[in-house]
Amino acid sequence: MPGKIEALGILLVLLPGFLCAYVVQSLAVRRKQTELDKVVEALLLSFLLYLATLPFFGYSLPLSWSETATNVFQIVLHWKQLAVLGTSSIILGVLYAANINHDWLLSIFRWLHVTERTARSTIWNDVFQQIGGWVQVGLAGDVIVSGWLGYYSDEAEDSSLFIEQAAWIDKDGTERAIDGPGILITKEVGIEYVVFLRSRTEEISDSSAA
Repeated sequence: MPGKIEALGILLVLLPGFLCAYVVQSLAVRRKQTELDKVVEALLLSFLLYLATLPFFGYSLPLSWSETATNVFQIVLHWKQLAVLGTSSIILGVLYAANINHDWLLSIFRWLHVTERTARSTIWNDVFQQIGGWVQVGLAGDVIVSGWLGYYSDEAEDSSLFIEQAAWIDKDGTERAIDGPGILITKEVGIEYVVFLRSRTEEISDSSAA
């Protein structure tokens, strides 16, 4: 019986880290991880969570057991500590995801010239997340679509965009508005380039001047 209790204790030790990592996975686009990477990350996150919460609970785990006179083991779960760990896991996961999405930490290291890397998975995410706004998208066959960048795929391999307030741009610069909420551009269409514009008004005037 003690072996099973210890296994349950190990599971409880790992759960806060896995919960935190799951929150991050749901809120941020991350680089690919192996199974070993995920386990190591869960261990590190759990270590940080326990390091922050254990002083408030007498440095004890959220699981304890005692043996009765009849050699029966009684398991005791400390629900208050489990609730604090669960809440802390969600908060840390949200902050971790925000750091990835906004590139807070690595921007400091780039400023210090320690690295040139960003927290995001690819340059696709870097550009669309950092800039966004009004765009002109060049498609195969000299087709141009302009509008507001509403959504974009997580992975560069998918290369799909949803453009709101969209319009076709003819070769003479004439704009033909698309009647509807927008246009979904998939990778099958063939995106050749994306131009990020200062504003819709400047885009129309620049196209007309050309």
